[in-house]
Amino acid sequence: MPLPIAGEIEVVVGSVTPVVIHGDSYLDLAIFPAGDPQATMVRVPRHTFPPDDQGDAWTPVVGERIVVRVLLGQVDGVRRVSED
Repeated sequence: MPLPIAGEIEVVVGSVTPVVIHGDSYLDLAIFPAGDPQATMVRVPRHTFPPDDQGDAWTPVVGERIVVRVLLGQVDGVRRVSED
């Protein structure tokens, strides 16, 4: 499923691959939107991931539910799904 032009979508992480291009860090994520059996591949800049509870760089893990914020079809923000 293609990403929306703008908005937020909850997904499940299928794979995480760190990538460095010309010194800039990214994560290549395979994400599964609700009800979609096929992964959508996205490349997300590392700076869009908030720090974890200890202030270290947070990297999502396979199976984790996250919310991706999309602007013009590109992921520009990521956050954990709150377990409230």
